[in-house]
Amino acid sequence: MAADTTSGPLESALPLDASRSVFQRAQRFLPGGTTRVTVQRDPVPVYLASGEGAWLTDVDGNRYLDLQNNFTTLIHGHAFAPVIEAVERQLRRGTCFANPTEHEVAHAEILCERVPSIERIRYVNTGTEAVMFAVKAARAITGRVKVAKLEGAYHGGYDWVEVSENSTPENWGEREPASVPYARGTPASVLDEVVVIPFNDAETTVRLLERHAADLACCIVDVMPSRAGLVSPEPGYLEAVREITRRHGIVLISDEVLNFRQGYHG
Repeated sequence: MAADTTSGPLESALPLDASRSVFQRAQRFLPGGTTRVTVQRDPVPVYLASGEGAWLTDVDGNRYLDLQNNFTTLIHGHAFAPVIEAVERQLRRGTCFANPTEHEVAHAEILCERVPSIERIRYVNTGTEAVMFAVKAARAITGRVKVAKLEGAYHGGYDWVEVSENSTPENWGEREPASVPYARGTPASVLDEVVVIPFNDAETTVRLLERHAADLACCIVDVMPSRAGLVSPEPGYLEAVREITRRHGIVLISDEVLNFRQGYHG
C-alpha cells in the first residue's frame, strides 16, 4: 500500500488523527488494536474507510494506491461493479443456508476443470482448517503420525505446521533443519512429530524423508511459499519430493493459496 504523496515518513506526510483515535478505541477490545498481526503500525495502523479500483481511502481521507490487494485476493480491484451486482442479486435471494446450494456444485466443477489433478472438493472456512483436515486425513489413511513440512513456510495456526515457521540462524540447525517452536508453549511432543525439510535442497530433503518414512503420515508443501519470499522451486525439487513420497506411501499435501492468481491452472 503506497501513500499518494512524495514527501517524508508516513507520520509527518499524512494526517492520521482519525486512525489514531480508532486505534485507541480498538486497543480496548482487540489485542494490538487489529485482527491481523501483519498490519503495519508506524506510527499507528491505518484504518481504511473505502476502496475503489486500485485506490483506498482511510478514515482521515488520505488516499493510497493499493499494491497489496488484500494479499492478492482482490485481483479485480475494490468495489468491482460486476461483483457488487452479483452479490446484490444473491443478497435478495438469501445469504446463508444450512442445506447445500447449486452454487457450490458449480464452483466445484470450475475448480476441477481448472486443475486436472483435482477430482473432488471439500469446502472449509479457512486455510488453517483445510490443512488441519488434510493432516488428519493423512494420519487416518496411513496410520502414521509424523508430519514433514518446509522450513519457513506458512500453513496457518495449527501447531504441527507452525513448527520452524520463524526459525533464525541461532536455532535453525546446521546441516539439517531443526524443529523450532513458533508459539510459546508449543508442546515438545509436537516438535518430535515434525520433520522439517529445506526448500530447494533436494538431496537433504530426500535424505530426511527417507530416514523418517516409516513414521511419516504426510509431507506438506507450498509450491510458491509466500512467507519464504515467493521463491520458485528449483527444477527437479518438487519432482524429487513427489517421487520419494509416492515410493513410501506418504501423503503429499500441496497447500496452495496464491497460485490461482498466477495462472489459470494454478
